[in-house]
Amino acid sequence: MDAVLAEWKARTLAEYRCASVTGELLLWLMRLGFSSEIIQQCHKVLGEELEHSDICWEVYATLGGEDDPLECAEGSLVIPHAYGEPAFDRLVLFVIDHFCIGETLAAPLFAAMTEKVSKAGPKTAVKRLAKDTAGHREFGWAVLDEAIEQDDAYVLNLAKKHIPTFLTRVETAWGYIPDGWKEPVGPEEGKFGLIPRAVYKRIFYQEIAESVLPELDARNLPGREAWSKRKKR
Repeated sequence: MDAVLAEWKARTLAEYRCASVTGELLLWLMRLGFSSEIIQQCHKVLGEELEHSDICWEVYATLGGEDDPLECAEGSLVIPHAYGEPAFDRLVLFVIDHFCIGETLAAPLFAAMTEKVSKAGPKTAVKRLAKDTAGHREFGWAVLDEAIEQDDAYVLNLAKKHIPTFLTRVETAWGYIPDGWKEPVGPEEGKFGLIPRAVYKRIFYQEIAESVLPELDARNLPGREAWSKRKKR
């Protein structure tokens, strides 16, 4: 049960952080003159991320979690990308990293969690997370498309510089099984919406190959090129 509690505590904070950085993104979209449709979609995503955090917190508390899962450093709740650079640069880099890569990968991971989950609270939560995250993925690509329409050459230059680093980081998080890894997630933990690291790894490489890189390449941004330039372990 320790692994289950730790996971739902972490999810509560992760979803709250997603809400916080999406709120920051919303202001940038308005200031930079993005379409009203995109701005309204961002507002919807913000609301859903807050709801996700509440749902995860409810699961955590129901399972016996007692401390505050949202206790964290204030600096972890802001967009970290290219601090001090123009807002357009920061927006493009954040959207590529968080939405176009991160949420594109997260959507099938949440879907995988729905396959074994059987406990009522966790089941409701992961099904909601899987459903909404798929929409957040589409939102991210739509924002990137508008940014490309504004200045395609500039976005391409930013992408070439930073996408290899983004791919390196996310591969380290989801694509490796450390030496000596002792898997804490078995059939019992799966009932609470957890999946083992081997499933993270399998889905990561599948979605990188079938979704993330092709979507980047389709926009004339470095997808497979950036993947070849990432730092390998």
